[in-house]
Amino acid sequence: MGNATIDNVEFERFIQSAFRITGANTVVYVDPHQIEGGPPADLILITHDHFDHMGPNAINAVSTDKTVIVSGEKPVKELKGRVKGTLVQVSEGEATTQKGVEIRAVAGYNNYHPRGANLGFVFRVGDVAIYHGGDTGHVPEMARLGHVDVALMPIGGTYTMDEQEAAAAVRDIRPRVAIPMHYGYATGGDPQKFSRLVGQDSMVIII
Repeated sequence: MGNATIDNVEFERFIQSAFRITGANTVVYVDPHQIEGGPPADLILITHDHFDHMGPNAINAVSTDKTVIVSGEKPVKELKGRVKGTLVQVSEGEATTQKGVEIRAVAGYNNYHPRGANLGFVFRVGDVAIYHGGDTGHVPEMARLGHVDVALMPIGGTYTMDEQEAAAAVRDIRPRVAIPMHYGYATGGDPQKFSRLVGQDSMVIII
């Protein structure tokens, strides 16, 4: 686990694509996996139902009855009755505001994850607009995400973009900061290579 603070918002990366994002008196977890506890979640976002992104034990380790869990149709069905908190279902293109956080579900797909099976999220914590792509490929919709300050980018190849595809996606999204994820666990992926390929297009922070 490591962390970085950007505009008073703290980003803590756990294994794979799991993050805890804290700011403006709000705690958001994304794709919790192998997390055994920590500050309780106001909000949990789940991109898809694969084991390394949607762990009921990890969700329950950080959730309370007041936690709101936002995800697509399949994860919501699978988690119903198994986790604490309130489940909110969204589909690509839909937006919702939960716990004071604006959340927009966006496209995230590839040959391994059909469209709709994986969702990306654009959401705002404090003054920071954040994008988390889940297990996505480099898709044309990335060029239409709108303003993004921090992009959390999968680089592992195999089930997601590789470093080169992710660097090209960064040029489409144009975030101030790009943080690589989804490497060194179930896939390959070299964050230093990703950083070199991004170059001067965005600041890369490796957590």
